[in-house]
Amino acid sequence: MNEALWALSGVFVGAISSGIVSLILQHRQFSHDKDMHTLQNLGKENVKSLLVEMLSHKSYTDRSFEALHKKVGGFHESEIRQFLHEVGAKKTSRDNNTEEWWYLGSREVERTAKREQRT
Repeated sequence: MNEALWALSGVFVGAISSGIVSLILQHRQFSHDKDMHTLQNLGKENVKSLLVEMLSHKSYTDRSFEALHKKVGGFHESEIRQFLHEVGAKKTSRDNNTEEWWYLGSREVERTAKREQRT
């Protein structure tokens, strides 16, 4: 009976320690994958923060796509439009739909109020 108890406790201790080691290794792998993802997408995240900064300017609620595109180098127009959508920007047009403008959806009320002030 004593030998069976020792064998059972050995299995129990082995299973617990194996689980703890697996948890530690899994946590390290997750941290590494997260860091690698951040490094791989650092340029994109910087562009997104620049776009948000430009669209959050206190004086300008709207920005032309041309102005946004000039500040962002190294990305195609379609990629910049995708980034704009990802940060919550909305597209509008001016001058009989020939010029493309963007604004943050969170500033829509402020934008509407400014437009009403002008008229």
